[in-house]
This record gives sequence, structure tokens and C-alpha cells, in this order.
Amino acid sequence: GTLPHGWSVHVHPEGALYYLHDEKACSTTFTEVDICNATVLADIEHFQHTLYGELRQAIQEGAVDLQLQDVELVLEPRSDDYGVLCSYYFVHRLKRCLFWLEVFDARGVLGDCKGVHALSHKKLAIEAQYWKHRDLFPVLGKVTKDLVCEVKDMMLHATCDHLSSTRSTAALNTDELQNYLSLVDKIDGRLMNILRTSRAKLCARPIETSNPDRNQYLNFHGQPCARLSVDQTVHGWRYRPSKAMIMLAPLLCMAPVAHVRSLHRSFVDNIASTVEWGVFITKLNIQLQNLNLLGTVLLGANVGFLAIQSVDAGNGRSVTQIASYTSLVFSFGSLVLGLTFIGLNLTGRERGSEAVHFLRRMSDERHGLEKLAIIYSLPYAFLMWSMLLFLLAFSVEWCKPGDKVSRTVVGSVLVVVGGVIIWCIHVAQDRKARWWWEPDPRFSPHVKQPPLAKRIVTHLQEWSQPWHHFTSRGFPDAETHSTVNFHVQTPVALHQQRLTLQFQL
Repeated sequence: GTLPHGWSVHVHPEGALYYLHDEKACSTTFTEVDICNATVLADIEHFQHTLYGELRQAIQEGAVDLQLQDVELVLEPRSDDYGVLCSYYFVHRLKRCLFWLEVFDARGVLGDCKGVHALSHKKLAIEAQYWKHRDLFPVLGKVTKDLVCEVKDMMLHATCDHLSSTRSTAALNTDELQNYLSLVDKIDGRLMNILRTSRAKLCARPIETSNPDRNQYLNFHGQPCARLSVDQTVHGWRYRPSKAMIMLAPLLCMAPVAHVRSLHRSFVDNIASTVEWGVFITKLNIQLQNLNLLGTVLLGANVGFLAIQSVDAGNGRSVTQIASYTSLVFSFGSLVLGLTFIGLNLTGRERGSEAVHFLRRMSDERHGLEKLAIIYSLPYAFLMWSMLLFLLAFSVEWCKPGDKVSRTVVGSVLVVVGGVIIWCIHVAQDRKARWWWEPDPRFSPHVKQPPLAKRIVTHLQEWSQPWHHFTSRGFPDAETHSTVNFHVQTPVALHQQRLTLQFQL
């Protein structure tokens, strides 16, 4: 259809179509709906004039301090059974923030963290939404030398953090940071204002993808309880092994203990670290490939061993036959689980959005990712039991016809090899590490609640001296009391979605 007067159409570098109504010193409006439709255009202009009218009135009354030419409006009307409903948000370019004219339910922005009090902390979450807006509508994004330097400084700092620390909180790994930095270096300072759309997106995409503001918000940057390493919890969560974990860990060759520690470095405070998760998944995939190869060899060895006429006498009751058959079943189970994990992509959820939903579903409030650790340890444990049972079947078989000399020689070799294996495991293990049945020692142990009688006496003493009660607890801080505290524990990856407020006339 014909493009309405005052509107211009733009194509996002990725192919999406959006429209811009830009009147200098008056109004700047973005929308993705088809304004060539007269009915849609009438709704857009109606909401545009109404919202800008209320904003001008707020400026005249002194309710807000800003210049209208620095503001952008995004509209997204849609119809339902109750009429036309419009979602919107305002953007302030200079302050890099989003705002609304009504009270806005910010749980979608602040719901990633518990105990958010300070306005300086909330500012980081709002600024992260600004870069998402700039990535969606890059046509008015002005690329300056200061912005390019800001992006470079951000990338260099994150790269340096990775190189100097093994537990960096940066959202991207070193390879991704280097790739983004090489792209930003290609921006020619002499052509800053040419091809502004693609260049603005080139600067906005690294910021939106690595999301330093969002990452800083999730890590409590600038707050007294800032997270300085990726496996550090801010809220004091502590892993406590369940009874099933305590009993199954020795039976599964202690593999769940190693997996649960690695998983809890990837998923801390219900926040998934794509860097740590990628490292864990890469190691797990390599391990599964090696286990599948060894399982195939061991499966063939058991079949060949049972084909010996003296071993498989047909009754199936000897220790040799039972051990070999059981070893065959364990190796088969290891192969099936390894292929299943790879086939169902249970080890390939490297993207942040996929990883967080998967880890959230597998996580338990008290025991964390314990179930997932047990699942991932099954192929390894099955293969180890298959090897031990095959060794048992082989040892029993050669002990039957052998004389004292052969039994002594082979038995001595088995004892020496087994002793060396046990000694190596003992020497290589971390002597300071906790036992598998103990809680995570990184945080102070849970204080046991005193008996009921002692608690009643303590409360009676507090009630008899009310001034002591107020002095010990104190009054709420003015800033904390005036702000909203959201206790939402929704797990998220380091990415955002566009946030709008529904507005109906």
C-alpha cells in the first residue's frame, strides 16, 4: 500500500520491516505493524497523539525533566475481545533508559535477582533494555567515536578478565570477544555518519549480546554483595547432598560428585553461565565419545569370551558366565545411554536460552542439579562396572585350571596393579575437599534452631524490653523502604526481551 505522510519505512539488517515517524523536536515513533492499513494507522496515530500529549503535560507540570527531542516512542497495538490494546514504551536516548507514563510492573526486568533494593542496581537492568531497543531499531543510532571506544573498552576488559581469572563473570568467552572486537575495529572513524543503520547495529549488537549492563545487574555490580567469580553465590545458597546421592555416589564410582560440582559452577543463583556450561558440555561430549568407543570394545570382548567352549558350558550358572553376562549388559547400557544423550541433544544445549530452561527443569531448591549429575554419570559408572565384572570373570576362569605358580604370579600382578591404581587415586585427590556426604563448605553452615523453650524465653525477654528490640533490629533504610523489592527466582540466561506496557483507551 501507499506509505502515509510523515512515515518512512526501514529494513533491519536482518530483514525485519519497521516504520518510523520522525518529526524533529516533536515526536519520534517506531512500530512494526503495517501502517499502510488505514485502520491500523488510525490506531497508531491515536495512541501516538495521546501518549505524547500526556508526556508534554508531564513536562510542563515539572513531573519529568527531559527534552522531547531526546525521546522515542515504540507502539505495538493489537486487538482482542475488549477492543484495541496498545503496548508501548518511551526511550530516552541520552540517559539510555526506558520509561512509562503509568506505574509499570517491572518484574520482567528485575525478576532475575532477589533482594534488589538500590536504584543504582535497578538502573543497570533498565539500561540493558535500552541496548535491546537500539538493536531492534538501529536507524537513529548515532555511532560516535566515544561509543566505539566504549564498546572496545568493554571487550578488552572482558577479555583481560578471562585471561587473568579462571572464573570470570563475563558473558562471552575469549573467542567470541575477539571476533566482536575484530568487527568493531573495522569501523572507519571517517565514515561514522554513513550507513548509520548497519554501523549502529554493529555497535549495539556486541553490547546487547554480551550485555554488560545486564551482566552487571545479575552479578550485583557496584553493590556490597557483588559477585566476583562465576561460581560465587550472592544469596548464600548451599548445596546439601540428598540421601539418594550419598548412597549412589560410591556405587557410581563417585562420578556424580564431580559432575555436581561442575554443574553448580554453571548454574549459580538460578542464573546460567553460557561460558561455564559450554566448557562442561564440551568435556562431557568428549567423555561420551571415549566411553562409547571403550564400551564397544568391551562388548565385543565379552561376546568373544563367552564364545569359548569351556566358558559357556550351556548351564549359565557358573560365576564366570554370570560375571561375563552382567559385564555385557553393563557395557550395552553404557553404549545406549551415551548414544541417547547425544541423539536427544541432552548434552548440546549450549545456547543460553536453552540451557537455562533445561537447568531450571532439572534443578531442585535444596539439592540443586543433583539429578542431572547422576544421569550424566551413568555411562561412566556402567562402563567401570562392566570392566570390573569382565576382570572378575577372566580371573575366575584362569584360576580353575592353573597351578600354584601361575596363580601366584598372576595374582601378584593383579594385586600390584590394583595397589598402584588405588595409590594414584589417593595421591591425586584433593585432600582438602569435603566428603561426598557433607554440605558445600563454601558458606557458613546452617545455624541449628534452638529448642522451643529457649526461643520462648528469648521472646519474653525481648517483649519485656521493647527498646532493646528496636535497637537491635533497627529501622528500614529510607531508600529501601521507598523502593519495591521483588523476590522472583525465575532462572534466566544473559539475554532480554522487549518490555512494553499495555495501554487501552
